[in-house]
Amino acid sequence: MRKTGTIKAHSLTGRITFKKMRKAFLKVKRNKGKAGIDGVSIRMFEQNLNENLAALMKDIKTGNYNPCPLKRVYIPKTGGGQRPPGIPIVRDRIAQEVIREIINPMFASHFHHNSFGFIEGKNCHQAVEAALSLHKQGFKFVVDADISKFFDNIPHDIIMNALTEKIADGNILRTIERFLKAGVMEQGIRKPTNIGTPQGGVISPLLANIVLNKMDWFLDKLGYQFIRYADDFIILTKSRHQAEEALTKISAFINNNLRLKLNQEKTNISSFHKRYSFLGFNIRHTGCSMRQKSVENLKNKIRNITVRHLNLDKNVITSINRVLIGTVNYFVTNFSKCKTQLRKIDYWIRMRIRCMKFKRKSYRDNYRLTNKHIRNLGLIAMTELADSRLS
Repeated sequence: MRKTGTIKAHSLTGRITFKKMRKAFLKVKRNKGKAGIDGVSIRMFEQNLNENLAALMKDIKTGNYNPCPLKRVYIPKTGGGQRPPGIPIVRDRIAQEVIREIINPMFASHFHHNSFGFIEGKNCHQAVEAALSLHKQGFKFVVDADISKFFDNIPHDIIMNALTEKIADGNILRTIERFLKAGVMEQGIRKPTNIGTPQGGVISPLLANIVLNKMDWFLDKLGYQFIRYADDFIILTKSRHQAEEALTKISAFINNNLRLKLNQEKTNISSFHKRYSFLGFNIRHTGCSMRQKSVENLKNKIRNITVRHLNLDKNVITSINRVLIGTVNYFVTNFSKCKTQLRKIDYWIRMRIRCMKFKRKSYRDNYRLTNKHIRNLGLIAMTELADSRLS
């Protein structure tokens, strides 16, 4: 196991400068996002930027900073259920970002090389390519593990204990703990958050990596090959027996060391020859493709844009194209094979556009609004975009 050392940082608060505050604001601005419970948007905050940043910096450095509860929103999940992220106010997003920027270097240098999520210079594609590389080396069996509601259930003391291994600045530690305990506002009622790190918080991905880094090095010490992206991870072995052993050991570690559980319905042992899902892809020996859940997520976005009672205009086409470009950029790679899926999705999208135009679904409308006409409206064909991306 890689040694993390015992040197702790004592004077992190002193590293907070106005220049860092401004840099944090600019990053929050690039990420956009809606207003929190105070109704203050990024544009409104920027109107008196220097004064607002100076006041925020003073509060953080003097220990008087108290974050506001997050604004609870619900996002439908494919297959049922809802994901409950929270929206921090702009002021809190800036505070989280400046602290994240200061503490990140202390931990990032000790992250395992097989961790790819929310780490500078790493991404999802690299994680999938790393898995494919291990398959070529003979690691054909996969423990596809899912920690049950990791962000909602991770105990605060587990997070704080992991932080105190590197941080001795009490003000910074108290500020992070206040982020965790800020609560959420739901239908006008403040609900406490005594457990978990809020989805939507700027600092949450880093805290997740800090906690799960212990799991990474546990697996490394046991000699297992694995790939992790935030709380989504797989363990790769050369036999089913090794996979079963790995599942037993990692389940015990998560139960005992993180006080969490694996989701039994979503955790399973598969193989490269059959198929398994990772980071939106279906992965098998014949190649990678979009998993069905990813296709449904895309279709749901298009459905929300092409509501039949609305009028078909340039704004609709622009919104569709934005979704399609993002999808192609993610799923069309040198290791994936999605052309057939994209062709079917193109056909389905043209059907949605015709339904929107004529307020009905009829094959006769294929002749009234031809593919050429739809192309002239400006709609991008995913298959053509994929060809240009790979050329």
